Amino acid sequence: MKPGFSIFLLVAEEMSISAAARRAFVTQQCVSDHIHRLEQEYNAKLFERKPHLKLTQAGEIMLHTLRSVGILEQTMEKSLQGISSGTKGAFRVGISTSRAQIILPRVLPKYQETFPDVQISFYVNDTIVLEQQLLEGNIDLFLGVNTSQNPDFSNISLADDHISLVISDKLLRQHFGNKDIQAFEHGAELSKFEEVPFSLYYSTGAVNKVISHYLETHRLQLTTNYHISDCDTHIALCASGICAALCPRMLLVRVGEHNAWVERARQLHIFPVQDFDEILRIDLVWHKHTALPLYMRIFMELVRDEVALLAIE
Repeated sequence: MKPGFSIFLLVAEEMSISAAARRAFVTQQCVSDHIHRLEQEYNAKLFERKPHLKLTQAGEIMLHTLRSVGILEQTMEKSLQGISSGTKGAFRVGISTSRAQIILPRVLPKYQETFPDVQISFYVNDTIVLEQQLLEGNIDLFLGVNTSQNPDFSNISLADDHISLVISDKLLRQHFGNKDIQAFEHGAELSKFEEVPFSLYYSTGAVNKVISHYLETHRLQLTTNYHISDCDTHIALCASGICAALCPRMLLVRVGEHNAWVERARQLHIFPVQDFDEILRIDLVWHKHTALPLYMRIFMELVRDEVALLAIE
């Protein structure tokens, strides 16, 4: 990529001539000259200067195109590095904290047996953030939940997950009798839990959006004391007896291990939620311009297989 394009990308990212100059280790005049030459070359204004720096429509088109070009260049480099055997290289994977803790210990030992020389960097964040990271070329693929239908994405839907109610035996019996508890095995009515304290996911997460839509549709208002993005922390808080939680069923595989080691009051119940038809679609997503060398394809296949197993456990 020629220097002018690289400077343009820095300015578009920082929305500041001075910040872009600092990152490029050049003067502000040098940055301005590069942008001016690009605007002359393509006969199009790339930035509005007032009242503050902002991309024009032409600038947006250039930004989108150059990001795609950058991904193509990265793909070419990876392909050339691994062309002899397909067993050496590096790639970057986005994943949520909770799914990383469940899936990676299952996948990586198998993967390392075949590809001991491949380096993988993992970036942990919510799906909405990982989508942007993929578009900017900062990761090569990600495991997401209910990923948007962006035309720049290619994806495989691996499994559907469902929301379950998690609550300790102690907290459950503080609010309900045996008859109710037995009925909850077939589906808990959240309307009966409005006075039970809950921890929920952050508002930006895909899981929270699904839960919020359900609560709005059913006109329910849960007593929410905590907002946390990590399912393991939800489980730990539930085990302490201070709250209940709504979590993806696939992330609750450790509850059985937990229950085997604690007293009854701290043991956790997992109930399906009555009339909760919202689906969490687990997607493996990559940029449509990304070539998939052998070492990436095998990693994706292992992730697909493990997610399928988790979906039925």
